[in-house]
Amino acid sequence: MAWTDFIELRDEERKTTSGRSDFERDQDRIIFSSSFRRLNDKTQVLPIPETYFVHNRMTHSIETSCVGRSLGNVVGERVLELADPAWRKEESRNLGDLIQAACLAHDIGNPPFGHSGEDAISAFFERRPEVLKGLDEAEKRDFTSFEGNAQGFRIISSLSPGIRLTANTMAAFTKYPKESVVAGGYLRAEDEKRRDQKKYGAFRCEAPRLEALMASFGLPRLSTTGLAFARHPFAYLVEAADDVCYLVIDLEDAVRLGIIPLAEVEEALHTIIEANPDDRSRRGKAEVKPSADDNERIAGLRARAINSLIFQCAEVFASRKEEIYRGAYAGSFTLEIPSAAALERIREVSMEKLYCYRPVQEIEAAGFEVLGGILDILVEALLMRLENPRAYGADKRAKARLDLFPELPHVEGESRYMALRRITDYVSGMTDSYAVSVYRRLRGMELPRMY
Repeated sequence: MAWTDFIELRDEERKTTSGRSDFERDQDRIIFSSSFRRLNDKTQVLPIPETYFVHNRMTHSIETSCVGRSLGNVVGERVLELADPAWRKEESRNLGDLIQAACLAHDIGNPPFGHSGEDAISAFFERRPEVLKGLDEAEKRDFTSFEGNAQGFRIISSLSPGIRLTANTMAAFTKYPKESVVAGGYLRAEDEKRRDQKKYGAFRCEAPRLEALMASFGLPRLSTTGLAFARHPFAYLVEAADDVCYLVIDLEDAVRLGIIPLAEVEEALHTIIEANPDDRSRRGKAEVKPSADDNERIAGLRARAINSLIFQCAEVFASRKEEIYRGAYAGSFTLEIPSAAALERIREVSMEKLYCYRPVQEIEAAGFEVLGGILDILVEALLMRLENPRAYGADKRAKARLDLFPELPHVEGESRYMALRRITDYVSGMTDSYAVSVYRRLRGMELPRMY
């Protein structure tokens, strides 16, 4: 397929706005959404200390979008250098804008307390199988293996009509274009192990939307009986931008807080910098002054390492573009670049010292306690109201608790699946501090105050 098949707008009615492109409008709609604003109080990895502002989900998303924009622009230039006849000069910037928009949204469906929030929601439904009675296997897995990527797709495709993104941005956002259970299996057994099939990107209720979206770009189906597609080519650029940011910037936070000594990772960062294939940006080790303190040094190394990784990832895309167009590519750019071994070293050090750091583990433990506790109360009360209204009317405790949540009104004739879906929408949309406050009030550990 030609490049224009992927970047040309797929929306039925082309929207034109003076002063900004369609993909810049996508960026604005994401940034002005309440789902994006809530990322400001959602944990990335580390709890916020008093002495240094570490990254939260919002700052991570903004920085990823900047890296994604640069990566998209560089890829556009590389395609021009390869004389792709289908590529027009003005579309180089459009690609950067598109990738930036998708990167801004890439974590919009993540629950509070980092990735442990996903585990906490899944664990609740795993230990309460009776809650899922009557659901089919795919519907059950939507809850017992809760996925922030699928929640994000739900938000940008159906849950928040005010966002209304272009089909191109939604397709680039979709890292795992499949539903939770691929009925009937894959056309080829090896496709199940593809990186883009590792997780899932749409709940059962959004499966038709995902299918229509992927089909509109002519992306290959990996199963004729179940919902599984190859990724949109630009989703690889979004993934690369995310990988670069979380590996390098999480490391910077850890060095600044004294969790990881700079000496342990400085060589790996220099290796990344020196592998930059863009000669105009190659300057060697001497640029970071030896006299600089560790905070100044890590900031300089971080900036130059990210710049190098952008060009390295762009080279992989350019060299693999035909495979990527066809949907035959199933790897990861950061595993193929010259600096792959150095990134793996950073990943190993982070796993050993950062992700096992006690405050990080405490955040994870809190996520299980808080989200599990809220779900216990809400699920019990909501299902009683849905399926046994007489018992609900007589149970003052359940009614009093549910009356606190006008965001969860009674929906006549609603299925059990959609009732549970609305609860997970609400809980996963909470910020860290709001979730803690709700939990404490529901458990009677905190009384309301007059403001």
